[in-house]
Amino acid sequence: MVSVPGVEKRPASYDPYKTTLDGPCLAVARQELHEDDHTREPALAQFREFIAKHPQIVRCRTDSLFLLRFLRRHKFNVLAACAMLEKYLEVLQTASDFFGKVDPQKLTPIIRDRVMVPLGQDQQGRLLVTIRFGEFDPKTTTPEQLSQLIATVMETYLDQERFQVNGIVIIVDFLAASMAHFGIWTLPKLKLVMSATDDILAFRVKQIHLVQLPKYAAMVADFCIAALSTKLQQRIKFHKTLDTLKDDIDPEVLPTIYGGKQSLEEANDKFHKLALSQRDRFLKQSEMYIDLSIPAPNAKNANAALQSSVVDESVIGSFRKLNVD
Repeated sequence: MVSVPGVEKRPASYDPYKTTLDGPCLAVARQELHEDDHTREPALAQFREFIAKHPQIVRCRTDSLFLLRFLRRHKFNVLAACAMLEKYLEVLQTASDFFGKVDPQKLTPIIRDRVMVPLGQDQQGRLLVTIRFGEFDPKTTTPEQLSQLIATVMETYLDQERFQVNGIVIIVDFLAASMAHFGIWTLPKLKLVMSATDDILAFRVKQIHLVQLPKYAAMVADFCIAALSTKLQQRIKFHKTLDTLKDDIDPEVLPTIYGGKQSLEEANDKFHKLALSQRDRFLKQSEMYIDLSIPAPNAKNANAALQSSVVDESVIGSFRKLNVD
């Protein structure tokens, strides 16, 4: 049975961390993320203190696996990891129709369409995911459903330490895409989703491969790419044909429809079963809550006395003690 972490911000005790990483993954964590036995425990303790003292955070996971996704994403810069958690909780609440309702059972029809399929681990230990942009029905599928699918895929694999450390490679396949597939996205919805990407994507994105992007979609692609960080923009590669894609992707993991050796249907079924096995965790995690009606620790407030009290009781003061990268 898959364990279901609680969402108490101040639990009676915290889970002791036990690594599931093998030797090569531990070496990557140490060399690229500044993570070892000396940095991990103090960082987790500081992160938990941040959550416990944050005036707006009401409910949040505090288990090691959850917090390590943010710490590893920011190479153990505790300040940056804390800031990302804040944004993550805000997005789950303010854009809940897009990202806050992770339930693979409700998404079964679109999952069966094989729109977004995790393909497994490549030779470098990274998670390979393909997004087949032209495979959903534009007459019945909404941007909210597509965003929920993305969130489901990410949450299904983000608690696996090897992928937190080694990262993810994304293939976006436009082969069967038509103008109708792009047309379901209004500009406000597209802007919302793209602006939230860096806030919720705790994966270390190593590469993004765009395959056979149609010319009429260039303007939409430019808009989306511009919304990404400079680092992510530099990791995007365009492919006019599948031949060049095969030069960059491990053929053992690449599906047969792209000239690889893996069955896309079997990979999708494996993902669906894995996601369903974690449904209880997803539903519990949806109970996390940040109260945005309470002034943020650094927000300006007309009630100076109240604001002073909030700041004093928050973790902002303890930031001076943090040892960050």
